[in-house]
Amino acid sequence: MSLWINAFQQSLLTPTLIGFLGALILTRRPRHRIGRLLIGLGLVSALGTFMQEWAVYGYYTLQTNLPGTALAAWITNWIWVILFSLLLLTAAIFPDGRFLSRRWAWWVCGPLALFAVPILLGGSVETPMSSAFQIPNPFVATHPKAFYDFVFTLGVIFMPITALAVLAVAIVRFRTSQAHERQQMKWLMFGVAVMAFLTIVGLGVYFGLNNMFGGIMVNTATLGPALGVGVALLRHRLYDIDILIRRTLQYSVLTGLLALVYFGSIVLFQSLFSAFGQQSELAIVITTLGIAALFTPLRRRVQDFIDRRFYRKKYNAEQALAQFATVARDEVDMDKLTAALLGVVQDTVQPQTVSLWLVSSKKE
Repeated sequence: MSLWINAFQQSLLTPTLIGFLGALILTRRPRHRIGRLLIGLGLVSALGTFMQEWAVYGYYTLQTNLPGTALAAWITNWIWVILFSLLLLTAAIFPDGRFLSRRWAWWVCGPLALFAVPILLGGSVETPMSSAFQIPNPFVATHPKAFYDFVFTLGVIFMPITALAVLAVAIVRFRTSQAHERQQMKWLMFGVAVMAFLTIVGLGVYFGLNNMFGGIMVNTATLGPALGVGVALLRHRLYDIDILIRRTLQYSVLTGLLALVYFGSIVLFQSLFSAFGQQSELAIVITTLGIAALFTPLRRRVQDFIDRRFYRKKYNAEQALAQFATVARDEVDMDKLTAALLGVVQDTVQPQTVSLWLVSSKKE
């Protein structure tokens, strides 16, 4: 029972914080649609979580007919469609709460309706209910196969179309928006990246190491985009998002590579030591020492690769400054040193005009 309560509490943490964040946005920016959508997301997510846990607890755990068990399972079977639709709408109108134009609104809302309505109809008449752990539908005795197949196929076709339309809106908005809106969208992308990282690592920890902490990471991963939206709309000017994205990208790649090397080396060394009758614990010790020695050089290589690939201007600026430092250390000719200084300013800052004023140290 305690484990069920813990999992239930973890599942309710995210929708509660999302709803609180939406309310906070509305207190700062009244009538903002993003705040309203976040409150809706929190309420729908909390309701879906409660219905799912109630249905599983009553139908499978206790195996008794608790009040509302069948109704909870029926709601669980289709409420995810509403949640997914609200997520797509939030992404489509982020960050100012409006569509780019009326045409873009039709491009998003049209496919969204053709996805959501058929899936909702199909989920309400399906039996047994596939999204509710194969529990029988309390309102439909016989599965309407022809009707269900038609509406389900229609919804499945328009589901990726809707997602692609929202992605197109985000790309166009990012390319045509002002600098502050781009920073806000970067915060959302950073939150999505954090969610993906926590989900991947959490699944690895949960299934690979059989550690319950991995489940906690997965359950709280969706907080990443929500917090990204909150910071973007409330406090985005206080933080340099480019640095956060750069560091997160670097250490995510580094963590993945080190984990791959670590587990691969353990398997390899354990196989070798087992063949010679040695203890497998020695493989773990050797691998750990190897990872410690590999961390710094691998981090530098990953950082250089990411800077070259995604932060070319910053990488070029750092290289130019490093070259100038070498020249300044060895060069004694003032004219050559001046030319090198002007060159590095031109390469890094790229001003329209540049001039250098040198004050003579000689006294008149």
